[in-house]
Amino acid sequence: MDLFVKYQSRQGGSFSATQNLVDFSVPPSGVYDLSDSFVQLNYDLEVTENSTGGGSGVYDMNVQWVTTDTFHPHFDNVAVVKNASLDCSSKGRIENLRRVDQLRQNMAYYDKTRMEGIDEAYVNVNQIKAPINGQVYGHSRQFNKEGAVKSQAVAPAPLQIRLSDIWEFCRAPEYDTDKAGETRLHLELNLGKLEAAGHVPTQYEGQGQCSFVDNTTQGAGNNAVTVGSMIATVATPTKFISLEDSPYYVGMKVLISATGDGGAASPTGVSAVISSITWDRDTGFITLGFEQNWAAALGAGESYTAISCTFATATASLLFSSAELVLKRKGTPEGLGQIEYNTYSTEETNGNGLLNFTNLYTIEPEANAVVIFTPDGSDGLLSHNSDIAKYRLRLNNEDLTDRDIDVDSPLYYDRTAMTLNSMGSGLSNTLQNAGVSDADAWTNTYNKTTKSLNFIGNPLFQTASTKLLQVNIEAGGGGVKALSIFKQLPRVFSY
Repeated sequence: MDLFVKYQSRQGGSFSATQNLVDFSVPPSGVYDLSDSFVQLNYDLEVTENSTGGGSGVYDMNVQWVTTDTFHPHFDNVAVVKNASLDCSSKGRIENLRRVDQLRQNMAYYDKTRMEGIDEAYVNVNQIKAPINGQVYGHSRQFNKEGAVKSQAVAPAPLQIRLSDIWEFCRAPEYDTDKAGETRLHLELNLGKLEAAGHVPTQYEGQGQCSFVDNTTQGAGNNAVTVGSMIATVATPTKFISLEDSPYYVGMKVLISATGDGGAASPTGVSAVISSITWDRDTGFITLGFEQNWAAALGAGESYTAISCTFATATASLLFSSAELVLKRKGTPEGLGQIEYNTYSTEETNGNGLLNFTNLYTIEPEANAVVIFTPDGSDGLLSHNSDIAKYRLRLNNEDLTDRDIDVDSPLYYDRTAMTLNSMGSGLSNTLQNAGVSDADAWTNTYNKTTKSLNFIGNPLFQTASTKLLQVNIEAGGGGVKALSIFKQLPRVFSY
């Protein structure tokens, strides 16, 4: 029977931008399925409410990538890892990767379709708007959209990073630690690039939101209150054919405003926490109950009209408390004798703003593909340089194409697909946009020009000795800036 085994990191206490090294040691203890194993970082979002009245609310919080741009890039969990190495006592170094974040994240933008990215939202700490209901729900909260059970924060919440996303060696279904000996995993994390995003507005915010229902009459638009009614419930004017379309959840704090008629005072921005949600499946209307009365009971001739609410907001700080390694130990291994995988060597250079950039790079004899990313943006993650117009590669003084490759030309996509295929991947997404996690609508998630991507790559022929790669790039505007060169190296691990 397969079992999951958990190992604590060597480092204790909290992790931060300066305390960002994580190490694990796995003793000889059986055969593990590394493809189904992961590193788990446990984090908390400590919330400070901006509206302190009306009880304590549960806030929808997202984790975002730090950038000075207007919008924040969408990223997978693997981007949290900057550098990583993997060793075992019998064979020594297995993989030593620099800039895991840039390699894996930018590759993912090309070899995953947008729908595949959405399907993985259940595990990603950074969420984007849902394409149907336009909502964003943070990974660290459990939401109840019906009934009277209050939603709650998950503390600590897990940030899970698949080992196979970090190291291609870990795509192996069997790894025998009894033969390989003690195995050591070392990670340098990008914790300084993560921050709490706070409340994310939904598509319904600012649209009138909800209208009042008294204790005796049900129905949307009934915002006249009878004498003696307790001001505790409201009903939305919107019909919801699905409960998932509703932006409301139990425990949400809202700010209610209304117009008082007949001498009644007009409440403005009164804090109230939703205590219950009733959804009429026949009519589609939702009734919200509250923990507190958000206005006084009405006297003779008094009423409330134009009742509406907005969503209360909060700020949060992101804290990482611990790190764990979760391995799947196989009960009945097949006994694989060797593992074939690819690893990468990395070279980081800078074009210094040159409009006609030329440089020569040393390439390992066994390298069979090269990828060049341009992390020029303020996020340090995306391969983004919209000034690049064309490029051309030469290997050992042999042109790899018979002409310059214009960006977004048919030859550009041909070489991109060829390179990805040679690396065991594939071109599944030609949109070439990373997407943002704080778009105002789903339709605006993948149309930000600051999140457009560049890809420079080509398969390489293997040689008996070191080879030389000449890179020529033509650019306008700010020219060629940062370059990260990844060279794919095939390896075989045998016991």
